[in-house]
Amino acid sequence: MLAMRRALLANMAFGTLLLTVAALPQAKADFDEIRLTTVNWEPFYDEGIEQQGFITALTREAFERAGYDTEVDFVPWARAMYDVEQGVRHVLLGAYYTEERAETFIASDRLYTTRVGLVALEDLGRDSYDSLRDLSDYDIGYGRGWATSEEFDQADYLNRIPEDDNVLNVRKLYADRIDMIAMNFDRFMAITREEGVDPDEAVFLDPPLQESGLYLMVSRAIPNGEELVEEFNRALAEMRQDGTYDEILEGLGVR
Repeated sequence: MLAMRRALLANMAFGTLLLTVAALPQAKADFDEIRLTTVNWEPFYDEGIEQQGFITALTREAFERAGYDTEVDFVPWARAMYDVEQGVRHVLLGAYYTEERAETFIASDRLYTTRVGLVALEDLGRDSYDSLRDLSDYDIGYGRGWATSEEFDQADYLNRIPEDDNVLNVRKLYADRIDMIAMNFDRFMAITREEGVDPDEAVFLDPPLQESGLYLMVSRAIPNGEELVEEFNRALAEMRQDGTYDEILEGLGVR
């Protein structure tokens, strides 16, 4: 009788274990399609350009190598961050790394390094500076509300002229209404293409104000997020090694 009772209890325990295992999320099955989200920010990611931008193209290729399909939803930035934080979407496509974000998201390896700095026209005759104080005689446009660098943003000794849109700053630069712009260099090149002005007339002053990496940010609210990041990182490393990474950038005019 005791043996039968033990056997019954063992069967019940095994049955409970099976139900528990069946209820656990399975890493690959849960992510047959990766749901990404971001904002329109040409040339990095934008729903209206070729392959939706080069960061999108790199990300798709890496996930495809890891065995996943992808879907990208373009929404305002605040909503994109919220959706990924809540687990409504799996991945925030392209973000700067901060310690604060690392508490909410799992960061991938660095996808790309972008530079922010000062852009002038060759006619100005200046291509470098030792200190920002050297530039106090110039009118410098910048995007209102955009973080440029801590030093620049606090440089009250500079004649900084805010503008709501950096497209307007590029127009003002080429119309000789300002001397320089403080902005992202890749974004500047994209705007010159849109505006039909010659980027070869421009100079990126040395040194840049800031260099920042762009990363994927995976939600901590989804199951198996760490494993997803590891798979992505392995595929990205393979792309760098076999030349696919550079081929995608060159094919989309980044290099």
